[in-house]
Amino acid sequence: MNIDQIKKEFPIFDNKVQNNDLVYLDSANSSQKPRIVIDRIYDFYSKEFSNVGRSVHYLAVAATNLYEETRSSVQKYINALDKNEIVFTKGATEAINLVANTFGQKYLDEGDEVLITELEHHSNYVPWHFLRKSKKINIEFAEVNDQGEVTLEEIKKKITNKTKIICITHLSNVTGAILPIKEIVNLAHSKGIPVLVDGCQGAPHLKLDMQDLDCDFYAISGHKMYGPTGIGVLYAKKKWLEDLPPYQGGGGMIREVKKKGISYGELPNKYEAGTMATAQVIAFNESIKFLEKIGIENIEKHEKDLLDYAVDLLGKNNSVNIIGNPKNKGGVISFTIEGIHPHDIATILDEDGVAIRAGHHCCQILHEKLGLPATARASFGVYNTKDDIDQLNNSINNCKKIFNLK
Repeated sequence: MNIDQIKKEFPIFDNKVQNNDLVYLDSANSSQKPRIVIDRIYDFYSKEFSNVGRSVHYLAVAATNLYEETRSSVQKYINALDKNEIVFTKGATEAINLVANTFGQKYLDEGDEVLITELEHHSNYVPWHFLRKSKKINIEFAEVNDQGEVTLEEIKKKITNKTKIICITHLSNVTGAILPIKEIVNLAHSKGIPVLVDGCQGAPHLKLDMQDLDCDFYAISGHKMYGPTGIGVLYAKKKWLEDLPPYQGGGGMIREVKKKGISYGELPNKYEAGTMATAQVIAFNESIKFLEKIGIENIEKHEKDLLDYAVDLLGKNNSVNIIGNPKNKGGVISFTIEGIHPHDIATILDEDGVAIRAGHHCCQILHEKLGLPATARASFGVYNTKDDIDQLNNSINNCKKIFNLK
C-alpha cells in the first residue's frame, strides 16, 4: 500500500494552504475526493446526462443503468442480501430521518421509548426528538463510561419493555469508540427490538457485512467515503421497506395515481421520490471502486498504525489531553490543551496548513457529559501519513509557544 501514490490521486494536495503543504486531518467531517470521482461527475454532465427512470431514449436508459450499477456496487460493498435493500438519499441525515419518520409514524405511540446513546451525532437524536414532541415518546440514553465508550452491558441495562427501537453509532466521531454492533443487535433481536446504526464514521473505515451484523437499518454518508456531497445510503432489511410507509411523495415513487387513491412503486423506488442526485450517485460508484482497489483491510491497518502513532506522540506532549481511551478505537482523536480554546488551536494550526476541526462536532450531549464546551479533533483518512502526525504535533507546540505553555 503506497500512501504517497494514493495521495497523488487527490488533486487538492497539489495546492498550498497558507503557503504550506496541506495536512488534512478532518476526514471525520468530510473526506477529500480522488480525481476519478471529480472526473466522473464532469464526464456525466458533459457527455452522458439524463434523468433516470423516466424516458426510454438512449441517454435516459444509459443513465438509469449507471445509477442502478451503483446500487449493485453498494450492495456488494456492504454485503446486503438484496440490491433493493439499498435506498439512495441525499445523505445519512436524511436516511435516519426517513427511518424516524416512517417507523415513528407506524410503530411509536405515547410513552414508547427510543434508546440512543450519549455518543450520538445530532442527526441520530434530533429526528427522534421531533417524535418526542409530536407523539410524546420518550428518549432514553445509554451512558458513556470514563473510557469514552458505551458497553453492551450499559445497553442491556437501559432496555425496558417500552423500548421500541435502538439507534446507535457504529464509530464515535468524538472519542473514536467502535461499538459492539453485532452483540447489541443480537441482544436487541432477542427482545424483538429493531436496531438502526449510524454508520457515517464506520463505512469509510471498517469492513461492513450487513448479513453478519444483522442490523435492521444502516445509514451511510457518501462524502465521508471519498465520494460527492449530496449522496447517502439507507440500507434497510427488505421486510422493513415493504412494511413501512413512504417517506416523501412525488414522481418516481408511485405505481398508479387515481383520483380515489394511489398505489406505490416497487422497492426501492417507493423511497426515492422526485429527481435524484444522479451525477452524485454515479460518481459514488467510483468512490467504492477506489476503496475496493486499496482494500478495506489495508485501510483499517494503515489507519490503526496512524492512530497508535498519534496517541503515543500526543500523549507525551505536555498539556495535551486526549478525550477518551476506548478499547476499540477508530482513527479519531479529540483533544484539549489546557488554557487554550479549541477554536484558537484550530485557527493557529491552520496557519501551518494543518486542517483540524474544533467545536462540539455535532455532539453537544457528549460534550456536556464531559464538562467541555468544545474539543479539537484530528481524524485520519487513507491519504494521511506519519509525517502528517509529526506536523500536527509540531503545530501544537507552536500553538503552546504563542500561549506561553510548556
